[in-house]
Amino acid sequence: METNQANQFGDSSESLLLIAELGRALGTDGEPESLVYILLERLAAFLKASGIALLSGGERGEVGAIWGRGELSVELGAMAQRLWKSGREGRGSKQVEMEGPWTLLSLSGSGFPFGLLAICLESGGDLCPAERSAAQAVGEAALRLAKRSACRSGDRKARHLEAELLAARLFQESLFPRMAPALPGFRLAAAHSAAGELSGDFYDLLPLDSHTCGILIGDVAGKGIAAALIGGMCRVAVRCQAAGSRSPAGVLRRVNRLLHEDLAERTLVAMIYAVIDTQTHEIRLARAGQEEPLLRRDSGVVQVDAPGLCLGIDSGETFDSVLEDVSLFLEPGELLLFYTDGMTDAVGPSGTSLDRERLAAMLGKTTPRGAQASLEDLFQELRLLCSSGELVDDVTLVALERVGR
Repeated sequence: METNQANQFGDSSESLLLIAELGRALGTDGEPESLVYILLERLAAFLKASGIALLSGGERGEVGAIWGRGELSVELGAMAQRLWKSGREGRGSKQVEMEGPWTLLSLSGSGFPFGLLAICLESGGDLCPAERSAAQAVGEAALRLAKRSACRSGDRKARHLEAELLAARLFQESLFPRMAPALPGFRLAAAHSAAGELSGDFYDLLPLDSHTCGILIGDVAGKGIAAALIGGMCRVAVRCQAAGSRSPAGVLRRVNRLLHEDLAERTLVAMIYAVIDTQTHEIRLARAGQEEPLLRRDSGVVQVDAPGLCLGIDSGETFDSVLEDVSLFLEPGELLLFYTDGMTDAVGPSGTSLDRERLAAMLGKTTPRGAQASLEDLFQELRLLCSSGELVDDVTLVALERVGR
């Protein structure tokens, strides 16, 4: 267990470097073609791949390598043609295929021309599910960038901006958890809705060992590419620090010191981090400027008070002195709701706002609905409020419900 955990968070450190390099690339005036090279080169380094190829095919079945390194064998091209043919004839194709040392991942929206990402690992073997998801997200971003670079548009600046947004959005989507981990004695659900192309909100669900799990939810001040990349860096930084501590306050203190110098001037990040122990049923949490959680009980909904400042305010002295761990226990049927301020800042066309008091009232009406159903009810209320307008900010909800006796 300790070895697997160390590997997991070691990979997170590599992910932080990948996000930082992508951010620097997107901040330059480079052409989409150069971003394709950067994306795939960094992906190959991250996966420790000896060969990588982004393949595209035309309507007649021909296969061409948009970009690649390592030896692209005849067998690899033939396999790509078989996948293309099976898709065209309506037989479908697997999302993952293997041929010798190569693993081929189908890229979404392939159509004509189709897209495949071929990866050859140095150590042989196969990619784990998390690596496949990340590789597909990067491959899809690179393929679409490559296709757009081939189009001749009169507006060069608009094409470059479109490529930047697409790459950043797909990369950000790859960072969100694909599913909630199993927590004996609890149910966990999460939902997210972005106000624009990119989100300044982020969340994570971190299995720490056989009986503890971390919940992270955060919000970066601002919008666009910069906020999305900072959110990704914060998420990975928490993963890197969470392995060695079961104190949420201790983790956030170290993250603040780690990122303080890298946060741009006047860039603030609000976070709340909680650790759930499924053996003792204890929940420990620390709040760094994020909205206070709401606790739904049979007697009503109450706010969980926890002191704390946003990350980025200072290098540590004031931040460390204010932040502290708060401990609580849920009874069966009780639900703890974490949320970002996009939920309570939502305003309808008539000017009606969804403030904290109204959110608490809405949450109280979800009894005895479970975690997932409660989030669906809250988002339904949000959609009804904003039926004629758009969200003014990103919205993220995470619900933790105690079940059993």
